[in-house]
Amino acid sequence: MGKLILSHLFVSLSLFFQVYALSEFEEYKKSLMSYSDVSEFEKYREEILKEFDAYKAIVYEEFENYKKLLSKVWDEPEIPDKEKFVEYSPSLKEKKVVDFKKGTVRISVITKNKKQAVKKIKQSLKDLLLEDKITAYKRDVVVHRIEKRIKNFKHVKTSKINNQPIVSDVLLKKVTPKEINRFVESKVDEKKIKETVNKKTRGEKIYTLEIKFGDKDLLKKAKAYSPIVKKFSEKYNLPPNLVLAVIHTESYFNPYAKSPVPAYGLMQIVPFSAGRDITKFLYGRSFILSPSYLFNDFKNIEAGTTYLYLLEYRYLKDIKNPESRLYCAIVSYNTGVGNLARVFTGTTNLKKAVKKINTLSPEEVYRTLLEDLPYKETKDYLKKIKERMRLYEELQL
Repeated sequence: MGKLILSHLFVSLSLFFQVYALSEFEEYKKSLMSYSDVSEFEKYREEILKEFDAYKAIVYEEFENYKKLLSKVWDEPEIPDKEKFVEYSPSLKEKKVVDFKKGTVRISVITKNKKQAVKKIKQSLKDLLLEDKITAYKRDVVVHRIEKRIKNFKHVKTSKINNQPIVSDVLLKKVTPKEINRFVESKVDEKKIKETVNKKTRGEKIYTLEIKFGDKDLLKKAKAYSPIVKKFSEKYNLPPNLVLAVIHTESYFNPYAKSPVPAYGLMQIVPFSAGRDITKFLYGRSFILSPSYLFNDFKNIEAGTTYLYLLEYRYLKDIKNPESRLYCAIVSYNTGVGNLARVFTGTTNLKKAVKKINTLSPEEVYRTLLEDLPYKETKDYLKKIKERMRLYEELQL
Protein backbone atom coordinates (compact mmCIF):
# COMPACT_ATOMS: atom_id res chain seq x y z
CA MET A 1 0.00 0.00 0.00
CA GLY A 2 2.84 2.42 0.92
CA LYS A 3 4.55 1.82 -2.43
CA LEU A 4 1.30 2.46 -4.30
CA ILE A 5 0.62 5.74 -2.48
CA LEU A 6 4.14 7.05 -3.03
CA SER A 7 4.15 5.98 -6.67
CA HIS A 8 0.78 7.66 -7.29
CA LEU A 9 1.96 10.82 -5.55
CA PHE A 10 5.17 11.04 -7.58
CA VAL A 11 3.29 10.62 -10.88
CA SER A 12 0.71 13.23 -9.88
CA LEU A 13 3.35 15.76 -8.87
CA SER A 14 5.27 15.19 -12.09
CA LEU A 15 2.10 15.86 -14.11
CA PHE A 16 1.41 18.93 -11.98
CA PHE A 17 4.78 20.39 -12.81
CA GLN A 18 4.40 19.70 -16.54
CA VAL A 19 0.91 21.19 -16.77
CA TYR A 20 2.07 24.52 -15.40
CA ALA A 21 5.47 24.64 -17.09
CA LEU A 22 4.38 26.52 -20.21
CA SER A 23 2.54 29.22 -18.27
CA GLU A 24 5.70 29.57 -16.20
CA PHE A 25 7.55 30.80 -19.27
CA GLU A 26 5.46 33.96 -19.39
CA GLU A 27 5.85 34.47 -15.64
CA TYR A 28 9.60 34.01 -15.77
CA LYS A 29 10.00 36.53 -18.56
CA LYS A 30 8.64 39.11 -16.11
CA SER A 31 10.68 37.88 -13.17
CA LEU A 32 14.34 38.08 -12.19
CA MET A 33 15.28 35.54 -14.80
CA SER A 34 14.97 36.42 -18.50
CA TYR A 35 15.25 34.03 -21.41
CA SER A 36 16.31 35.21 -24.86
CA ASP A 37 13.98 32.78 -26.63
CA VAL A 38 11.63 29.87 -26.14
CA SER A 39 14.36 27.30 -26.86
CA GLU A 40 16.38 28.53 -23.88
CA PHE A 41 13.38 28.11 -21.60
CA GLU A 42 12.66 24.66 -23.03
CA LYS A 43 16.22 23.62 -22.24
CA TYR A 44 15.81 24.81 -18.64
CA ARG A 45 12.40 23.09 -18.38
CA GLU A 46 13.80 19.79 -19.66
CA GLU A 47 16.72 19.95 -17.21
CA ILE A 48 14.63 20.62 -14.14
CA LEU A 49 11.97 18.05 -15.06
CA LYS A 50 14.70 15.42 -15.32
CA GLU A 51 16.13 16.46 -11.95
CA PHE A 52 12.70 16.44 -10.29
CA ASP A 53 12.06 12.93 -11.66
CA ALA A 54 15.51 11.77 -10.56
CA TYR A 55 15.00 13.25 -7.09
CA LYS A 56 11.64 11.49 -6.69
CA ALA A 57 13.23 8.18 -7.71
CA ILE A 58 16.13 8.67 -5.27
CA VAL A 59 13.80 9.45 -2.36
CA TYR A 60 11.64 6.42 -3.07
CA GLU A 61 14.63 4.10 -3.55
CA GLU A 62 16.44 5.17 -0.37
CA PHE A 63 13.28 5.04 1.72
CA GLU A 64 12.38 1.54 0.53
CA ASN A 65 15.94 0.23 0.91
CA TYR A 66 16.10 1.39 4.52
CA LYS A 67 12.72 -0.16 5.35
CA LYS A 68 13.96 -3.50 3.97
CA LEU A 69 17.11 -3.21 6.08
CA LEU A 70 15.11 -2.53 9.25
CA SER A 71 12.78 -5.44 8.48
CA LYS A 72 15.71 -7.84 8.86
CA VAL A 73 16.07 -6.86 12.52
CA TRP A 74 12.64 -5.66 13.70
CA ASP A 75 9.28 -7.43 13.34
CA GLU A 76 7.57 -4.06 12.90
CA PRO A 77 10.03 -1.36 11.77
CA GLU A 78 9.13 2.13 12.94
CA ILE A 79 9.58 4.94 10.41
CA PRO A 80 10.01 8.65 11.25
CA ASP A 81 7.18 11.01 10.42
CA LYS A 82 6.51 14.71 10.82
CA GLU A 83 5.52 14.39 14.49
CA LYS A 84 7.90 11.61 15.46
CA PHE A 85 11.70 11.55 15.62
CA VAL A 86 13.00 8.00 15.11
CA GLU A 87 16.67 7.00 15.10
CA TYR A 88 18.36 3.58 15.02
CA SER A 89 21.88 2.70 16.12
CA PRO A 90 24.38 1.49 13.48
CA SER A 91 23.65 -2.09 14.55
CA LEU A 92 19.91 -1.31 14.21
CA LYS A 93 19.31 -3.01 17.58
CA GLU A 94 18.73 0.21 19.51
CA LYS A 95 15.90 2.62 18.71
CA LYS A 96 15.17 6.10 20.05
CA VAL A 97 11.71 7.56 19.44
CA VAL A 98 10.45 11.01 20.44
CA ASP A 99 6.75 11.38 19.71
CA PHE A 100 6.16 15.13 19.98
CA LYS A 101 2.42 14.77 19.41
CA LYS A 102 1.85 12.16 22.12
CA GLY A 103 4.50 13.65 24.41
CA THR A 104 6.58 10.51 24.86
CA VAL A 105 10.21 9.43 24.66
CA ARG A 106 10.67 5.74 23.97
CA ILE A 107 13.92 3.78 24.06
CA SER A 108 13.88 0.20 22.73
CA VAL A 109 16.81 -2.21 22.64
CA ILE A 110 17.15 -5.75 21.33
CA THR A 111 19.30 -7.78 23.70
CA LYS A 112 19.50 -11.04 25.71
CA ASN A 113 18.30 -10.03 29.17
CA LYS A 114 16.90 -7.17 31.24
CA LYS A 115 20.20 -6.48 33.00
CA GLN A 116 21.88 -5.75 29.66
CA ALA A 117 18.78 -3.82 28.58
CA VAL A 118 18.98 -1.44 31.56
CA LYS A 119 22.59 -0.59 30.73
CA LYS A 120 21.87 -0.05 27.03
CA ILE A 121 18.73 2.02 27.67
CA LYS A 122 20.68 4.32 30.01
CA GLN A 123 23.37 4.81 27.36
CA SER A 124 20.79 5.48 24.64
CA LEU A 125 18.86 7.97 26.76
CA LYS A 126 22.04 9.86 27.63
CA ASP A 127 22.96 9.96 23.96
CA LEU A 128 19.52 11.29 23.03
CA LEU A 129 19.76 14.06 25.63
CA LEU A 130 23.05 15.18 24.09
CA GLU A 131 21.86 14.90 20.50
CA ASP A 132 21.32 17.89 18.22
CA LYS A 133 20.11 18.26 14.65
CA ILE A 134 23.57 18.23 13.10
CA THR A 135 24.33 14.91 14.81
CA ALA A 136 20.92 13.53 13.81
CA TYR A 137 21.58 14.49 10.19
CA LYS A 138 25.00 12.81 10.16
CA ARG A 139 23.46 9.63 11.55
CA ASP A 140 20.48 9.69 9.20
CA VAL A 141 21.29 7.05 6.59
CA VAL A 142 18.34 7.85 4.31
CA VAL A 143 18.50 11.64 4.26
CA HIS A 144 22.29 11.72 4.19
CA ARG A 145 22.34 9.48 1.11
CA ILE A 146 19.60 11.52 -0.62
CA GLU A 147 21.55 14.72 0.02
CA LYS A 148 24.74 13.15 -1.29
CA ARG A 149 23.09 11.88 -4.47
CA ILE A 150 21.49 15.23 -5.38
CA LYS A 151 24.49 17.36 -4.47
CA ASN A 152 25.58 17.74 -8.10
CA PHE A 153 22.12 18.57 -9.44
CA LYS A 154 22.09 21.85 -11.34
CA HIS A 155 18.75 23.08 -9.97
CA VAL A 156 18.98 22.32 -6.26
CA LYS A 157 19.23 24.49 -3.16
CA THR A 158 21.17 23.20 -0.15
CA SER A 159 22.06 24.80 3.17
CA LYS A 160 23.92 24.27 6.41
CA ILE A 161 21.79 22.68 9.12
CA ASN A 162 21.53 24.86 12.21
CA ASN A 163 22.26 23.44 15.63
CA GLN A 164 19.14 22.75 17.71
CA PRO A 165 18.66 20.11 20.43
CA ILE A 166 16.34 17.24 19.58
CA VAL A 167 14.62 16.92 22.95
CA SER A 168 16.93 17.93 25.83
CA ASP A 169 15.39 21.44 25.92
CA VAL A 170 11.98 19.82 26.47
CA LEU A 171 13.03 17.35 29.18
CA LEU A 172 15.73 19.24 31.10
CA LYS A 173 15.97 22.62 32.81
CA LYS A 174 19.71 22.73 32.13
CA VAL A 175 21.73 20.55 29.75
CA THR A 176 24.70 19.67 31.97
CA PRO A 177 26.37 16.29 32.64
CA LYS A 178 25.06 16.39 36.22
CA GLU A 179 21.48 17.09 35.14
CA ILE A 180 21.61 14.44 32.40
CA ASN A 181 22.87 11.78 34.85
CA ARG A 182 20.24 12.77 37.41
CA PHE A 183 17.46 12.55 34.81
CA VAL A 184 18.62 9.19 33.45
CA GLU A 185 18.96 7.60 36.89
CA SER A 186 15.53 8.88 37.93
CA LYS A 187 13.76 7.65 34.80
CA VAL A 188 15.38 4.30 33.99
CA ASP A 189 13.59 1.96 36.36
CA GLU A 190 13.95 -1.77 35.66
CA LYS A 191 10.36 -2.34 36.80
CA LYS A 192 9.03 0.04 34.12
CA ILE A 193 10.88 -1.64 31.26
CA LYS A 194 8.52 -3.73 29.13
CA GLU A 195 9.63 -6.97 27.52
CA THR A 196 8.32 -8.25 24.16
CA VAL A 197 9.24 -11.04 21.74
CA ASN A 198 11.09 -10.27 18.50
CA LYS A 199 10.92 -13.06 15.91
CA LYS A 200 13.76 -11.68 13.78
CA THR A 201 16.51 -12.13 16.38
CA ARG A 202 16.71 -15.54 18.09
CA GLY A 203 17.61 -15.65 21.75
CA GLU A 204 16.95 -11.91 22.17
CA LYS A 205 13.96 -9.81 23.18
CA ILE A 206 12.85 -6.21 22.80
CA TYR A 207 13.09 -4.16 26.00
CA THR A 208 11.31 -0.78 26.00
CA LEU A 209 11.17 2.18 28.38
CA GLU A 210 8.71 5.04 27.87
CA ILE A 211 8.99 8.51 29.43
CA LYS A 212 6.24 11.11 29.21
CA PHE A 213 6.37 14.90 28.90
CA GLY A 214 3.58 17.50 28.78
CA ASP A 215 2.24 20.22 26.49
CA LYS A 216 3.87 22.90 28.64
CA ASP A 217 7.26 21.31 27.97
CA LEU A 218 6.57 21.49 24.23
CA LEU A 219 6.02 25.26 24.49
CA LYS A 220 9.76 25.60 25.16
CA LYS A 221 10.24 24.71 21.49
CA ALA A 222 7.71 27.34 20.42
CA LYS A 223 9.61 30.00 22.39
CA ALA A 224 12.89 28.96 20.76
CA TYR A 225 11.51 29.44 17.24
CA SER A 226 9.54 32.60 18.06
CA PRO A 227 12.24 35.12 16.96
CA ILE A 228 12.45 33.60 13.45
CA VAL A 229 8.65 33.43 13.25
CA LYS A 230 8.36 37.12 14.19
CA LYS A 231 10.95 38.13 11.60
CA PHE A 232 9.16 36.55 8.66
CA SER A 233 5.67 37.30 9.97
CA GLU A 234 6.57 41.00 9.93
CA LYS A 235 8.13 40.71 6.49
CA TYR A 236 5.01 39.13 4.97
CA ASN A 237 2.38 40.90 7.09
CA LEU A 238 1.18 37.66 8.67
CA PRO A 239 0.07 37.17 12.29
CA PRO A 240 2.84 35.36 14.22
CA ASN A 241 0.25 33.22 16.00
CA LEU A 242 -0.81 31.85 12.58
CA VAL A 243 2.74 30.74 11.77
CA LEU A 244 3.25 29.19 15.22
CA ALA A 245 -0.11 27.41 14.91
CA VAL A 246 0.90 26.01 11.52
CA ILE A 247 4.27 24.78 12.88
CA HIS A 248 2.53 23.20 15.88
CA THR A 249 -0.03 21.44 13.66
CA GLU A 250 2.41 20.40 10.92
CA SER A 251 5.25 19.05 13.08
CA TYR A 252 4.54 19.64 16.78
CA PHE A 253 7.87 21.51 16.81
CA ASN A 254 9.78 18.33 15.94
CA PRO A 255 13.16 19.86 14.99
CA TYR A 256 13.95 16.96 12.64
CA ALA A 257 10.49 16.46 11.15
CA LYS A 258 10.33 14.42 7.97
CA SER A 259 7.78 12.25 6.23
CA PRO A 260 8.14 9.94 3.22
CA VAL A 261 5.92 12.15 1.02
CA PRO A 262 8.64 13.62 1.20
CA ALA A 263 8.19 16.72 3.34
CA TYR A 264 10.83 18.19 5.63
CA GLY A 265 11.22 20.53 8.56
CA LEU A 266 9.03 22.48 10.95
CA MET A 267 6.50 23.67 8.35
CA GLN A 268 6.61 20.42 6.34
CA ILE A 269 7.50 21.81 2.92
CA VAL A 270 7.04 19.39 0.02
CA PRO A 271 9.81 20.12 -2.53
CA PHE A 272 7.71 19.09 -5.56
CA SER A 273 4.58 21.21 -4.95
CA ALA A 274 4.76 24.14 -2.51
CA GLY A 275 8.55 24.19 -2.92
CA ARG A 276 8.14 24.99 -6.60
CA ASP A 277 6.09 28.13 -5.92
CA ILE A 278 8.27 29.18 -3.00
CA THR A 279 11.56 29.02 -4.91
CA LYS A 280 10.06 30.74 -7.93
CA PHE A 281 9.10 33.63 -5.66
CA LEU A 282 12.35 33.73 -3.66
CA TYR A 283 14.85 33.00 -6.43
CA GLY A 284 13.06 33.85 -9.69
CA ARG A 285 12.75 30.26 -10.87
CA SER A 286 11.98 26.80 -9.52
CA PHE A 287 14.58 24.83 -7.56
CA ILE A 288 14.55 21.52 -5.73
CA LEU A 289 14.77 22.18 -2.00
CA SER A 290 17.09 19.60 -0.46
CA PRO A 291 16.63 18.06 3.00
CA SER A 292 19.52 20.16 4.37
CA TYR A 293 17.85 23.35 3.12
CA LEU A 294 14.56 22.49 4.80
CA PHE A 295 16.18 21.26 8.03
CA ASN A 296 17.61 24.75 8.46
CA ASP A 297 15.01 26.39 10.74
CA PHE A 298 15.56 29.86 9.28
CA LYS A 299 15.16 28.61 5.70
CA ASN A 300 12.20 26.39 6.56
CA ILE A 301 10.22 29.11 8.32
CA GLU A 302 11.09 31.53 5.53
CA ALA A 303 9.76 28.98 3.00
CA GLY A 304 6.60 28.26 4.99
CA THR A 305 5.75 31.92 5.58
CA THR A 306 6.47 32.66 1.92
CA TYR A 307 3.89 30.06 0.93
CA LEU A 308 1.34 31.46 3.40
CA TYR A 309 2.01 34.91 1.92
CA LEU A 310 1.49 33.63 -1.62
CA LEU A 311 -1.79 32.02 -0.60
CA GLU A 312 -3.09 35.08 1.28
CA TYR A 313 -1.88 37.87 -0.96
CA ARG A 314 -1.54 36.31 -4.42
CA TYR A 315 -3.71 33.24 -5.07
CA LEU A 316 -6.58 34.21 -2.75
CA LYS A 317 -6.20 38.00 -2.84
CA ASP A 318 -9.65 38.52 -4.42
CA ILE A 319 -11.42 37.10 -1.37
CA LYS A 320 -12.63 40.35 0.17
CA ASN A 321 -13.14 39.44 3.82
CA PRO A 322 -9.79 38.95 5.66
CA GLU A 323 -11.24 36.31 7.99
CA SER A 324 -12.71 34.30 5.11
CA ARG A 325 -9.41 34.62 3.25
CA LEU A 326 -7.52 33.36 6.31
CA TYR A 327 -9.70 30.23 6.56
CA CYS A 328 -9.19 29.55 2.87
CA ALA A 329 -5.42 30.06 3.12
CA ILE A 330 -5.20 27.61 6.03
CA VAL A 331 -7.12 24.97 4.09
CA SER A 332 -5.04 25.59 0.94
CA TYR A 333 -1.78 25.18 2.89
CA ASN A 334 -2.93 21.69 3.79
CA THR A 335 -4.70 20.51 0.64
CA GLY A 336 -4.09 23.04 -2.17
CA VAL A 337 -6.22 25.75 -3.81
CA GLY A 338 -7.74 23.26 -6.25
CA ASN A 339 -9.37 21.27 -3.45
CA LEU A 340 -10.45 24.53 -1.82
CA ALA A 341 -12.24 25.58 -5.02
CA ARG A 342 -14.01 22.21 -5.26
CA VAL A 343 -15.75 22.84 -1.94
CA PHE A 344 -17.56 25.88 -3.34
CA THR A 345 -17.99 25.03 -7.04
CA GLY A 346 -17.40 21.30 -7.51
CA THR A 347 -14.52 22.20 -9.85
CA THR A 348 -10.95 23.51 -9.50
CA ASN A 349 -11.95 26.89 -10.97
CA LEU A 350 -10.63 29.29 -8.34
CA LYS A 351 -12.24 32.42 -9.85
CA LYS A 352 -15.71 30.91 -9.58
CA ALA A 353 -14.95 29.74 -6.06
CA VAL A 354 -13.84 33.24 -5.01
CA LYS A 355 -17.09 34.74 -6.35
CA LYS A 356 -19.08 32.26 -4.28
CA ILE A 357 -16.93 32.86 -1.19
CA ASN A 358 -17.49 36.61 -1.46
CA THR A 359 -21.25 36.09 -1.14
CA LEU A 360 -20.80 34.34 2.22
CA SER A 361 -20.00 35.60 5.70
CA PRO A 362 -16.81 34.34 7.41
CA GLU A 363 -18.96 32.14 9.64
CA GLU A 364 -20.63 30.62 6.57
CA VAL A 365 -17.27 30.06 4.87
CA TYR A 366 -15.91 28.30 7.96
CA ARG A 367 -19.03 26.15 8.31
CA THR A 368 -19.03 25.25 4.60
CA LEU A 369 -15.39 24.16 4.79
CA LEU A 370 -16.02 21.97 7.83
CA GLU A 371 -19.08 20.41 6.22
CA ASP A 372 -17.97 19.96 2.59
CA LEU A 373 -14.20 19.41 2.60
CA PRO A 374 -13.70 15.84 1.32
CA TYR A 375 -10.92 14.96 3.77
CA LYS A 376 -11.34 14.66 7.54
CA GLU A 377 -7.64 15.47 7.91
CA THR A 378 -8.16 18.92 6.37
CA LYS A 379 -11.28 19.61 8.45
CA ASP A 380 -9.34 18.75 11.61
CA TYR A 381 -6.40 20.82 10.37
CA LEU A 382 -8.57 23.94 10.04
CA LYS A 383 -10.07 23.47 13.51
CA LYS A 384 -6.66 22.88 15.11
CA ILE A 385 -5.08 25.94 13.48
CA LYS A 386 -7.96 28.14 14.64
CA GLU A 387 -7.70 26.83 18.22
CA ARG A 388 -3.91 27.14 18.32
CA MET A 389 -3.96 30.65 16.90
CA ARG A 390 -6.03 31.60 19.95
CA LEU A 391 -3.55 29.81 22.22
CA TYR A 392 -0.47 31.60 20.83
CA GLU A 393 -2.24 34.95 20.81
CA GLU A 394 -2.89 34.51 24.54
CA LEU A 395 0.70 33.39 25.20
CA GLN A 396 2.11 36.33 23.17
CA LEU A 397 5.25 34.40 22.24
